[in-house]
Amino acid sequence: MLRRYFFHFSDGTRWFSDDAGCELRGIAAARAHAINNVRDLKAAMCDPGIQDLSNWTMVVLDQAGQVVFELGFDLKPRGPRI
Repeated sequence: MLRRYFFHFSDGTRWFSDDAGCELRGIAAARAHAINNVRDLKAAMCDPGIQDLSNWTMVVLDQAGQVVFELGFDLKPRGPRI
């Protein structure tokens, strides 16, 4: 069964919202998608001023708006939900 997940991320100060989301087959697929998104975002960050990614996080919400998990840009789980 497909469920829609939303992949929001933050630099610790600003939030960048995913309004479209992505239909995936569950939490494992959402986690894999989040990891790929974080890797892509890190690769795209060519600004030498962005050296410290410790405050950057991706928060994944389900279609009901509930937090499913949070992932740091160091690809380590954050918070109690993972």
